[in-house]
Amino acid sequence: MALPTNFSEFEHLQDTVRLAHNKAVRAYFKNQADDDISTPKASLKHACLMKDEDSAVMTQMRSWLFEITIGHAQSLQAPIYGIPVQELQRESKFRPQIKLYFKEPYDFEKHGDGTEQVRGEIGFRIMNKTADTISRADAVGYAREIKAEFATPPLIWKKGKYKCTYLDLDNGFDLRLLCLSKTEGESTVKSVLKILDKTYSDNNFQFIENTKEFPTNPGTHRVYGRTVKKFRQRPTAEVKFTHAQLLIPGQVKPVNLVGLNGRLRSAIENVTAP
Repeated sequence: MALPTNFSEFEHLQDTVRLAHNKAVRAYFKNQADDDISTPKASLKHACLMKDEDSAVMTQMRSWLFEITIGHAQSLQAPIYGIPVQELQRESKFRPQIKLYFKEPYDFEKHGDGTEQVRGEIGFRIMNKTADTISRADAVGYAREIKAEFATPPLIWKKGKYKCTYLDLDNGFDLRLLCLSKTEGESTVKSVLKILDKTYSDNNFQFIENTKEFPTNPGTHRVYGRTVKKFRQRPTAEVKFTHAQLLIPGQVKPVNLVGLNGRLRSAIENVTAP
């Protein structure tokens, strides 16, 4: 259908942004009334809510105030327990490692109420290389293989309640994947093996069936005086490949191999994907 007469790209964009943004603001300040600046929180809510008469600059200012200054955008990065890289490397001896990262695409209807986006991570070692022998040329080769197998188009890993394992320690693989089916597990493992040009073997693969029920909505519980959602165990979701990194012992920062849509600006291979 053709666009209506006198259609305004700016008004359409502003209305779309305002609708999604204000819904998130009202959820974040759910205990504060609209059109009220009598308290600090109520004043912040009013300042964050986008208005129809806002200019483009004011729209950006309200978005920045809410997402950055107040810190709503912090919810995009879940807290991670860990230890400093230097401390880990000082106490450990290991081979270079490749890590592949996946994330469930954001859906406002599904995740707007605070439901977390499902994430996934697959890692394996490069047994025929050491920190001393691995080179930039090796990294470029890994990046190209990952780009071909995982990024064009982005590979979707269908996570589920069944565990698939692939154990081949001689080649650096100790994979433990939660998958929707045995077929999905085998397919994902084979894609990983292609990065190092290794042959798949049924003897190394195991599919562990599970009859336990994992509820989609496990309910809520009280934490620090407020009601929050319980964590979902083994959620079923389609997680999409987002980026890949190479971790080298003795080097604090990882080598960014592949990034989608500018996620890693310094990646060897940057891919634009839907």
